[in-house]
Amino acid sequence: MSRWVDLRADPVAERLELEPGDIAVLPAAGARVSSGSAVTVAGVYRSAIRLSDGRVLAPAGPPDVVVLAAARRGAATVQLTTGDPFHGLPPRELVVVVA
Repeated sequence: MSRWVDLRADPVAERLELEPGDIAVLPAAGARVSSGSAVTVAGVYRSAIRLSDGRVLAPAGPPDVVVLAAARRGAATVQLTTGDPFHGLPPRELVVVVA
């Protein structure tokens, strides 16, 4: 069975091991697969919460969540944009191995 791997509360390491079908949620403002085809960037989002009256509230500002989908066995290198995407740090490299 595929897994939902939520890494938002933990520092992102330089390597991540997934299985085909897994979804990984990372704290980042953007992402780009720079090599390999084992994962795809499923989306870049802004965190939000549901209020007691059913409305959804999201803070103003840049995105802060990246979703990766493990598509097939192999490896991929993902460039993660952390912090402010307009004036932030250089992208961090994450190697994802899908086994």
